Amino acid sequence: MKFVKLVMLVLALCMPMASFALTSDEQVEYTEALESGNVNTVQKFLKDKLVDVNDKFFAWSALQIAANKNQLGVVKVLVENGADINYKHPITKMTALHLAAFDGYEDITKYLISKGADLTIKMRGGVSIVRAVHDQGNTKMEELLLAAGAKDDGCKEEKCF
Repeated sequence: MKFVKLVMLVLALCMPMASFALTSDEQVEYTEALESGNVNTVQKFLKDKLVDVNDKFFAWSALQIAANKNQLGVVKVLVENGADINYKHPITKMTALHLAAFDGYEDITKYLISKGADLTIKMRGGVSIVRAVHDQGNTKMEELLLAAGAKDDGCKEEKCF
């Protein structure tokens, strides 16, 4: 009898969480909206509480997905709704700022800096974002980051990872 009660309790506790899970079609719709810049769909998912602003998709946050796809409107909606601006991917250690800067998206980089993105966070191997954009030859982004207070510190080896 105790086992049955335990199973019932576990099921009862899991029900509310399961009711908020996205179907596979909804997950595709939401991630496509993040990537394509469909602000209205992103706002609807957030307003209807179908997603949490900090939900992860294969360990990538919605903010990282939007920043990586140069979707400034979606980035703004996510930040305004409380997205963790400094979330680091567990493997790459990249933040939304890193992704935007690395791809040369100046508007998103400037916006994230204006909202308090941490310029001292290092990527995998202890590499600074300044080093990464420098190694790419993107002097304009390097200057933007340095002017905002980023440092060219961290790994100084020829190969850092």
